[in-house]
Amino acid sequence: MTTHMIHELLLTLGIGRQYLGHSITVEAITMVIRDENCLLCVKHGIFQPLADKRSCDWRTIERNMRTVIHRAWTFNTDRLMELAVYPLRREPTVTEFLDILSSYMMRQSPRRMAR
Repeated sequence: MTTHMIHELLLTLGIGRQYLGHSITVEAITMVIRDENCLLCVKHGIFQPLADKRSCDWRTIERNMRTVIHRAWTFNTDRLMELAVYPLRREPTVTEFLDILSSYMMRQSPRRMAR
């Protein structure tokens, strides 16, 4: 799995690099693939480490990710539901979104993920 593959996946959802949350989401998905336990408490497992890295507040990270999710939901709901493999009745939460995308990435190249 490469970050390039995650970038490409985000582009299919209408999330280009012009969104601040694009690179944040790439890093967050990579973190989840490495350790799924970070989904159990996203504030401490994802938001805070990314905020520390960028010298900003964790709420900024969360807000940027919610913007990305809203863009994906409004731009390509069908693709997002396809990735989820279950019906979505509403815009997913950050945790749900990261779970959906990281699970999809792991299904695409399971041998690469095991490293």
